[in-house]
Amino acid sequence: MPSLGSVEPERIQGVVMFERCHSAHEVAYVYRGLGFAVSCFYGRVSLTATPTLGAVAMPAGLGAQVRAHLEEESRWVAIPILSYPRAQREWVFLVGPAWGGKLGEHTIAQLEERGVRILESGQRVWLPMTDHPTGWYWVSQPLNAKTMPSRTSVIAVARQFIASSELAAAWR
Repeated sequence: MPSLGSVEPERIQGVVMFERCHSAHEVAYVYRGLGFAVSCFYGRVSLTATPTLGAVAMPAGLGAQVRAHLEEESRWVAIPILSYPRAQREWVFLVGPAWGGKLGEHTIAQLEERGVRILESGQRVWLPMTDHPTGWYWVSQPLNAKTMPSRTSVIAVARQFIASSELAAAWR
């Protein structure tokens, strides 16, 4: 029997996270058990972005680079990311609070040019309701509502990859 320590946490959780859920309220109960303040609207489960729990959306390709970099740092046990199976899909990172100063207009414009969006307080984030990637699904499931990278970390890594791709394009 293989050691569970060698299996990624999301693989273990992904098998049973919603297996026994038959309604949005049961799915919401699972998320609340992880510490998320979720709501049910129109038969769907969502959370509302706040200053302490937010989301950063970006193209899937950039998101994969950001995730790999954050995993290499090995500070993060879990990097909660959700997505939707469609062309031009985004990865939505659930993030903790930002630290440091407010982002400048130039930085926000640079991020938006590359398809990076920062969900502000009050904006809704629809959460997966099944373990199957037929709608919104977890690319990487959360362990709880406290263990996630800060918004600042995710944005800083995204900016690093954006800058390196712009530099590479300038040399072509």
